[in-house]
Amino acid sequence: MSRVSALCEADSEMMMDFSSRCVERLSSHAPLKLFLSPFKGLLDANVRKEIAKDRMVMEYASSVFEKGNNRTAVDLEGLFESTKKIDSEFVKKFSNPFLSIRIRHDDFADIRKQRISAFIEMVFELLGNWQEGTPFPHIVRQTYTKEGYRTVLSEILHLYNVETKLLGNSITGRGPTAIMTGVFADKLFSTMEILAGEIAEDYSRRTFPNAGGLFPVPGYSPSFGPP
Repeated sequence: MSRVSALCEADSEMMMDFSSRCVERLSSHAPLKLFLSPFKGLLDANVRKEIAKDRMVMEYASSVFEKGNNRTAVDLEGLFESTKKIDSEFVKKFSNPFLSIRIRHDDFADIRKQRISAFIEMVFELLGNWQEGTPFPHIVRQTYTKEGYRTVLSEILHLYNVETKLLGNSITGRGPTAIMTGVFADKLFSTMEILAGEIAEDYSRRTFPNAGGLFPVPGYSPSFGPP
């Protein structure tokens, strides 16, 4: 497996786990349980969209690195524009009689660019230490401390959470679902923020099994708060 393939596989595993835990956590919330069905399909489609964007960004960053260029050679605006194509495919494929989507990119452009930049930083940092054939966890341990890796994962997940919250402005509910859209969005964001801390802790602990005690995870406290 190539280095960039290992990165993309690790990201896909984490994001699918994150989405699965989120649905499980929301389904235990009685007021939302009856309305979860139309939103569950949206969450699944959204995380798969995000994985596709992550892959595109990491493959691009890897190609820039392999050409001997530094981070300043990255076309951030070009990458952002390319992600819109994945959004368009997402809207075309997503079919739900209870929800309609018209994506308003201006709502979350800055957040998405921050997330793209976070991935670019991570790719350059890891590839700078990575010899072909070396296992992914070994390279992570060479590049980060456990706390440092946990912070990277937390930030990436937090930015995804904020973008997902802002994406809610692009979604219109129909029928009974319209009543629950705002309630669901608020509960979804708070659940995702708590899970961001839990997932980051779990995955950093797996990668650094001998790093000692756990970090407290009452929920991630990002460098900037939600909008």
